[in-house]
Amino acid sequence: MFDSIQPKMFGMVLEKIIIPEVQKVSGPVEKKICAVGITKILTECPSMMDTEYTKLWTPLLQALIGFFELPEDDSIPDDEHFIDIEDTPGYQTAFSQLAFAGKKEHDPIGDAVGNPKILLAQSLHKLSTACPGRVPSMLSTSLNADALQFLQGYLQAATVQLV
Repeated sequence: MFDSIQPKMFGMVLEKIIIPEVQKVSGPVEKKICAVGITKILTECPSMMDTEYTKLWTPLLQALIGFFELPEDDSIPDDEHFIDIEDTPGYQTAFSQLAFAGKKEHDPIGDAVGNPKILLAQSLHKLSTACPGRVPSMLSTSLNADALQFLQGYLQAATVQLV
């Protein structure tokens, strides 16, 4: 769909936005949505395995494993000079949380995905059975050793193997 707007746009979105910025996602529901979405891009998007986007497959997987295992990146870019209302001197706000008017956070994935790490392992297993030998070779040549160790843990927890 992205490439119908502009050729190679999907690759640009992955390379310039998703891979470098995924670590900044916060909130349990938002993190779960991102993890499931990236897993689906990695394992259910045919263009990730058969086109020029294949070179982005391993960096995207590396970013996803980092997303699971590394702490959240809460740094603020240097060029962000916006003043929050809380930072404006002389302005005081009052806030009272209503006891029974709380808004329940909507989880669009719900219970369909319990553990995104297990989903990643199961999805990679399914992909490796569809493309025998291809996934393990991509992992062994390009994936960071620490990330590979974490991935092995996910595969063991899901009781699946890559073929």
